Parts: sequence; structure tokens; C-alpha cells
Amino acid sequence: MKFFKVIYNLAILAIFILGIIYLLKKEYYLAFIWIVLTPVLMLLPRNLYKISWISQKYNKNLLNVLEIFVLIFLISGAGLPLGLKYLPIDIDSYLHFSNAIFYTILWGILYYVIKNKIAKKEIRKNEVILFAFIFNIIFGVVLWERFQLLNDQLFGTKMYFDYFQNADFDSMLDQIFGTLGTVFAGILMYFKLDDWINKWRR
Repeated sequence: MKFFKVIYNLAILAIFILGIIYLLKKEYYLAFIWIVLTPVLMLLPRNLYKISWISQKYNKNLLNVLEIFVLIFLISGAGLPLGLKYLPIDIDSYLHFSNAIFYTILWGILYYVIKNKIAKKEIRKNEVILFAFIFNIIFGVVLWERFQLLNDQLFGTKMYFDYFQNADFDSMLDQIFGTLGTVFAGILMYFKLDDWINKWRR
């Protein structure tokens, strides 16, 4: 994982440089995202792992998984402004499907870790899956599309937009693929969550 850590740190630096480029272009909203918000989110797993009750109960395999997820989100998020949206294929739907998988699993992980701390007992797998599924459908699928539209209206971005098809049709496809990704993640957690938890525990 040492090589991954190097890649991860270089990604933080690259994102900061990308933010500087947007700042020089006077695109202040995107500059804020890449200079401030994204590096903070990328450093968040390491800082959360420093919390004593987390590091005492879970090994660094959990930290590594969270950082891998964050890097995946970063690559998919940076890919669109860097040119993937101009490709004559529906890359956006694929990203909504794959991101929904990782986000749903992430919500499940966070729910398990926090609820396990609060309840001080084992959390039922079905409860974790149900929470992650509902949370991602609401915030990662439905409200995300509204958030994209609001960003376009307030900051002049082109998030609720597609170069090759109607934006409303594109939004419908995004929600369909996001829902499919969420369902797939739920099925995956049903069969693998217990194994993952055992690998992360000390």
C-alpha cells in the first residue's frame, strides 16, 4: 500500500494545481472545490482514523478502503471537467452506476462504524443495507440531480448538461443507472459485508 499512498498524495497535489488553474481562469466556484473542498475530503479518512475508538477497534485495512473510495470518486469527478464529457459515449451514465456502487457501500460502512459505537453491539446486516440503500437513493440519486441543476443556476456550471442529448433525458438516465448501481451495491453487501467487517476489525 506504500505505492498507493504515494499516488494518493500526488493526487492531492494534482488537485490543488488544478484548482490554481481554475482560479487563474477566474472560475472561483470550481477553484474552491479543487483547492479547498476536495483536499479536505481526501484528508478526512486519515484524520478520522486518528480518533482513538476507531483506530483501536479497526485496523488500517478500513482506512485503505476509504482512501481507495475517495480516490475513485476523485478520478470520476475530475474526469468530466478534464474532457471525458466530450467523448461521444454515455460516460456519465457509467459513472453514475459505478459511483452509486461505491457511495452506497461507503454509507453502509459509515453507518455500521457509527451505529456500532453508539449501540455497543453488533448491527444487523439488513439494517446496514437498508440504510445505505435509502440514503443513496435520496441523496446520491434523486437530490443529486437537483443539486446539479441548482449549481448551474447559481454558479453557471454545466453539471445538469449533456453535449449529445437532452438534459432532462440525460438526468433520467443518470437516475436509472444510479438506482441500478445502488441495487447492485446492496446485493454485494448482502453477500460480502460480514467478511469485510471481519477483515477490518483488530
